[in-house]
Amino acid sequence: MKIIAADQITGVLASSEDAAYPDGNVSDNFRGVLWKGAASAAATLTIDISANSNALMLSNMNSGTVGVEVKDSGASTIYGPTNHTINLYNPNLWVNYTLQSGVAQAILTFSDPGTAVPYCGIVRAGYAYDFRTLKYGISEGLNDLSISKEYNNGANYYHLLSMLRTFSGSFLADRDSDFYTFMHNIIRVHGRGPYAMFLTDLANYDWAIFGWLDTGLPKGSHDYYKHSNISINITEGL
Repeated sequence: MKIIAADQITGVLASSEDAAYPDGNVSDNFRGVLWKGAASAAATLTIDISANSNALMLSNMNSGTVGVEVKDSGASTIYGPTNHTINLYNPNLWVNYTLQSGVAQAILTFSDPGTAVPYCGIVRAGYAYDFRTLKYGISEGLNDLSISKEYNNGANYYHLLSMLRTFSGSFLADRDSDFYTFMHNIIRVHGRGPYAMFLTDLANYDWAIFGWLDTGLPKGSHDYYKHSNISINITEGL
């Protein structure tokens, strides 16, 4: 499991933008607050990242293809350029790259949105802490934010709005290193988040989520001599 706790993006520059949806929107905490291009054509975001980064995440896009290229402080390409196919029913992307001791830059190209103007809700980049993957038995569901009402005659009204993914599970951590890194360096500093997370070691982006730690903060149980279990509950950001 990988977690970007602190966003290290220091600058965002779009090749084009709608004045009502500026490029800085990708750095807030809301997936639904978008950057949009100025027209229905491919557009790029150039992301400046401070030193010691090794991963980036994107969430809530309408482009079927997103190209990623990462450059080091000397402008040499260290990742890509690679085109990633995006599942538009669950539009997330996670990219790992070699840890950079200096600053880095990512060029993100959004294409294939059909006749629509390309958009993106979240970009996060920074140092991704690496923990053991969540144990088998992960629970996954949906938090329904739709409007539902029962009338006096028993009829039902339902207006579909947002469906946010939820996950719950636990992972095993080495107590003297990973347990206290997670609980102290991440949770005590950043609280409930939101965090960019990749929950398993599988390749598909269904396990990438930009979300909050829900139902209180994580808890650990010291079940073993040198290892501890940490339980987490996650709800996708709106």
